[in-house]
Amino acid sequence: MPNRTTRTSRSRSARVPVLGLAAALAFTLTGCGLLGGEEDSGGNEGGDSGGGALEQTDIKVGVLPVVDVAPLHLAVEKGYFEDEGLNVEIVPQPSGPASIQALIGGDVDIAFASYPAPIVAQSKGVADFKIVAEALAAKPGHITLVAPPTSPIKTPADVAGKRIAITAKQSFTDLAPMAVLESQNIDFGSIDWRPMPFPDMITNMQNGSVDGAVVVEPWVAIAQQKLGATVIVDAASGPTAEMPMSGYTALGGDGFAGKAPNAAAAFQRALAKAQEEAQDRSVIEPILVDAIKIDPAIAPLMTISTFSTTLDPERVQRVSDLLSHFNVMDKKVDVSTMVLSGADS
Repeated sequence: MPNRTTRTSRSRSARVPVLGLAAALAFTLTGCGLLGGEEDSGGNEGGDSGGGALEQTDIKVGVLPVVDVAPLHLAVEKGYFEDEGLNVEIVPQPSGPASIQALIGGDVDIAFASYPAPIVAQSKGVADFKIVAEALAAKPGHITLVAPPTSPIKTPADVAGKRIAITAKQSFTDLAPMAVLESQNIDFGSIDWRPMPFPDMITNMQNGSVDGAVVVEPWVAIAQQKLGATVIVDAASGPTAEMPMSGYTALGGDGFAGKAPNAAAAFQRALAKAQEEAQDRSVIEPILVDAIKIDPAIAPLMTISTFSTTLDPERVQRVSDLLSHFNVMDKKVDVSTMVLSGADS
């Protein structure tokens, strides 16, 4: 087991710039779900996770440099995984698809991903994905459709027929605002959705190439600070309020979730402890700056959403229902089947 100096050094060397945030919500293949194990307030230096000996102690986790994974960095830095007998290595990934390919190829044991990807992949039978833990559920202000002062968009009704930047079609960046607009009887079918990375959205709003953009934190705060942008549609409200956004996925069967349930439960306990602590802004804000590389001037302005400490299949089912409602999938996925048997939700 590495000492804490080695652990911290490794996690810091794995950090990459926040510009990779654009890929986090992109619609791509990814993994599904398992949550298990009861709370454990004590360490397990002997490698006993409370449910039996650990089948595996070295775990590689593929992540993007996004807000959602800040508690993972916190758990590594505070030694919570070590307390469970685990050696967790954070493996930076350039995009969501790359993270999932690393999972399928066996280069990582667990991959972070936004939820549409694993659910759609499951519907297509790409692999037997399991959700190891939830990451983040959106609070109001986390994902919004914004417009600069020069835009013709002033109200939600003005969005119809306009040019709106998103990260990718059939992702949270178009589906979430569509759900909110639909609930307000506003025509979203005429919107000209324009996929691009988040940094490009700021430039394109500034030069008038698009009329608005759907952004997530920290880009909401960045757009407000740099452009004086205003929120036109809160995409985490109404039908999408507290929508689960992302989680950690593994493979069932011969994969990590299938062959190492005790190790998976130990991972969950350690992460849940950090997720709970992350509710305290004074704890997580330094991690956002240090590990996720968010501008120190922007971090205090951000809306920090809910870092989930449990996996609720009914909550994640809302994502599956959203995907089915907008015909992203040919068949509906029962998310409860993606949760490892015996998991405590």
